Amino acid sequence: MRRGSVSAALLMALVVGAACGIGEALQDPGDPVDMTAETIAGTWHAGTDRFITFGADGTFTALNLPPGLFHRSPSGAAAEPIDASGRYVLAYQPAATAGPHASVRLIIEERTGADLGVGGAELSALRPGDGQVYLVFFYVGDQGNMTTGYLRCADACPPPASAGLGPAPRPS
Repeated sequence: MRRGSVSAALLMALVVGAACGIGEALQDPGDPVDMTAETIAGTWHAGTDRFITFGADGTFTALNLPPGLFHRSPSGAAAEPIDASGRYVLAYQPAATAGPHASVRLIIEERTGADLGVGGAELSALRPGDGQVYLVFFYVGDQGNMTTGYLRCADACPPPASAGLGPAPRPS
């Protein structure tokens, strides 16, 4: 009798795990959006504490990037904020050789906070069902698969300070 209970519990765990994985695989994050230096220029925000300002000249300044993009913090430890600046490149989505330039590669040249261990990060320009364009980081964080989406700031969005990383491009 005990062996049957253990088998049933294992089967249930496998079913739940597979269902979660299928749900993530079938989730549609939106359609890729063709970005240009002119359409990306300005300040984008994720909530009220994360900002990326893109210049039409190919530069960026970012305040409070998600630490999970670069490394996992020890369980229960608060991750140190990461501010960065550098250049960006617009490109095709990973593994694509044609289509919209919906990938925004950040090439980090200066940063504050913890050692990143990498020299950049990648955003995807996507338009989900709400019709707005988001710049989205996809990464594995402390709680599993994570996303952080940035929206272009409206007129009321305050331009962020440069955090001592050189002059921030001004929003257009």
